Amino acid sequence: MIGFCIAQKKVSTVFVFYQRVTNEHACCQGGALLVAVLAKELGIDCNLYPTDFDSEKAAAGDRLSFAGHNITPPGAHSYIPGADRVALNYFKERW
Repeated sequence: MIGFCIAQKKVSTVFVFYQRVTNEHACCQGGALLVAVLAKELGIDCNLYPTDFDSEKAAAGDRLSFAGHNITPPGAHSYIPGADRVALNYFKERW
């Protein structure tokens, strides 16, 4: 949906939350890489904004849940990244 909104010019700027930045990348919340790539490819500025997100506590699990209940069918596994490392060249500005 975010790709559709950006492509339709309904978004003028994108902000991605980060916990820390190195010389090469920003440690961001899961899904940030997709947002940054879409923004860059579709010509929208993508900016970094700080958060207290802790990537060490964001573990990738093998079960999906909703409202505290497992919604994964028996035998199925999923992968949910807790953090993304996004190259700094995707960002225009760091707040």
